[in-house]
Amino acid sequence: MKSFKRRWQTIEITIVGVIAALLLIIAWLNWPVAILALIIVLAGYFINYNVIHNRRRLAIEQFDAMSKGVTQASNYALQNLPIAITIVNKDGTLVWNNSVFRDWMPVDWNKTQKLSAMIPGFRIDKIWGKSGFMKAAIGEKTFQIIYKFIDTQDSHGDMDDEFAEHACMALYFEDVTKAEVAREKAELAQPIWGMIQIDNIEDLTKGLSDREYTTLWAEINNIVVDEIDNRDGFIRNFQDDMYTFAISRGALADMEAEGFKILEKIRKIPTPRQLPATISMGIAQDMSSVKSATAKSRAALEVALARGGDQVCIMDGDDTRFFGGKVQGSEKNTRVRARVVSQAIRELMNDSDKILVMGHQREDYDALGGAIGVVTIARALGKEVRLVVSNEPMAIQKVLNVLNEDEFWQSIIITPAVAKQWVDANTLVFVCDVHRPDLVAAPEALGITKRRVVIDHHRRGTDFVEGPLLTYLEPAASSTSELVAELVQYAGATVPVKLTKAEATGIYAGIVLDTKNFNIQTGARTFEAAAFLRRSGADIERARQLFIDSFDDIQLRAKMLFSAERTESIAITEAPAGLTDMMVVSAQTADMLITIEDIEAAFVLYQLNDGGIGVSARSKGQLNVQVVMESLGGGGHRTVAGAQLYDMTVEDAKKAILTIALQQLHDLQEV
Repeated sequence: MKSFKRRWQTIEITIVGVIAALLLIIAWLNWPVAILALIIVLAGYFINYNVIHNRRRLAIEQFDAMSKGVTQASNYALQNLPIAITIVNKDGTLVWNNSVFRDWMPVDWNKTQKLSAMIPGFRIDKIWGKSGFMKAAIGEKTFQIIYKFIDTQDSHGDMDDEFAEHACMALYFEDVTKAEVAREKAELAQPIWGMIQIDNIEDLTKGLSDREYTTLWAEINNIVVDEIDNRDGFIRNFQDDMYTFAISRGALADMEAEGFKILEKIRKIPTPRQLPATISMGIAQDMSSVKSATAKSRAALEVALARGGDQVCIMDGDDTRFFGGKVQGSEKNTRVRARVVSQAIRELMNDSDKILVMGHQREDYDALGGAIGVVTIARALGKEVRLVVSNEPMAIQKVLNVLNEDEFWQSIIITPAVAKQWVDANTLVFVCDVHRPDLVAAPEALGITKRRVVIDHHRRGTDFVEGPLLTYLEPAASSTSELVAELVQYAGATVPVKLTKAEATGIYAGIVLDTKNFNIQTGARTFEAAAFLRRSGADIERARQLFIDSFDDIQLRAKMLFSAERTESIAITEAPAGLTDMMVVSAQTADMLITIEDIEAAFVLYQLNDGGIGVSARSKGQLNVQVVMESLGGGGHRTVAGAQLYDMTVEDAKKAILTIALQQLHDLQEV
């Protein structure tokens, strides 16, 4: 209204100016006429003044009435919109809200209220000064909340003085409960694809009569089919030991919540050969198409089998989850796969000009033993080969000293920096005793080439070397050295592969290390591989010398054993800081702890040079330490595993390890 008055005053001044100018012109031409014109103008002005003034007053009154009506209507509409509105200050305190907000929100309006009291976990500092939207559950309802920052210093309008000088946030709440419920129902009904395989049907049914075979298979089949059928799913058996199925996302969530009890049901089936029956499941979730879901479910099944079977692998987008894995994988007596892999390796090597071999960072005797075997095959084929040793080779220094007595090994052992310069896109790279790309001895060199081969005995994790030409992963094997010893045997059938005494001893030491001198994870093939190495010249006495400890090491381990803490059947201790070979001492201490009666698993923590915390984990076989370490970002084998932890104290690391290990131990006791 004030602006209207100002505009009208401007018009009046303009008219007066024009009239004055005209009178001056007339006066210059004829002043008597000008006087007469002035009299006429003044008379007209006084005559019309009252009329114009009255009309202006009436117009202003009408505008005032209209403005007041519009303001009242807008205020009413603001208070009664079908949407809740509130304004909060920088502390998150409610300073204004409409009537709908008061009706919807469970607030005691007799007290000063903060938005955080209504929305669990809400923090005003996270959205202050921003505009956007979010969802929140308040009581039994779900709201879509649009928030907008309001700087009151730049705004115009009626606003209470108590916060007119301060910035605030406006939040608009829309009740989307019905839409959210419909969305959740649709998501729970979304189909999930999967595959099931009976892990050990051949071992279970070997030597059985047709009647016994049919009875056992039917019992396993009934449990598998009933599990899916009872959840309103679809399942079909397309091989004796293979199934494909589809269930809803809701049914999968129920199976996860129950811990996939089907695995336990299968294990409890009585079998004529007293071997526990096991199955593996691969499930694909959140795939873009049915084709990609079926391909992903098969890949998930392969991962579950590569981890030893008796478990479920769920691939949910970029996330991978595992359940089960309580039964130790059974050793395969047949060597058909070893023979096929050996032939494939020879063909790959023949097609390569350069070959690079590496183990994992901070190598142990098993990683080095596997690498030695691969190098000897490449040498027999006349290929240019290099062995990468990481920058921290303390654990394998004794074996390196033995190998360096030969000029051949002096010339081929290189550092990761040299390997990066030596390798090219066509170099064939072998990765031994590890399958995670971030843990190999020379990650940068591995990234340069596209031709990779993985040989490992650890259970497969979520991270894997990308696009390997060949993968030889056997979790049931005692060690990578055992696998490579077999490959050397079969390679020698077509091309002479002669191991020197030092090389055979190095591979033999890898087997001794991972089997704890043939006491853990040892099968018939382990002894056969050891016998082959012995025939090839392995010096058992020299291998024994590799494991002899100094007097200081014995005293140090005794101190660590003395400070060990025991919780149920789990022991945990810490290595002193400042040791040059902490990884070796920690591993040896963990080995000693599990030789103690009633100790099922042992964990030894030590300080890493980069400020992290290393963990050596050992088990007698019942508790799977690989699962424990994998939960913390590490990995390994069922009885031998490790991890590197960051951004936590030693005490925090101990608590995290004990929590996971005890939970697994309790689960085993319930089975």
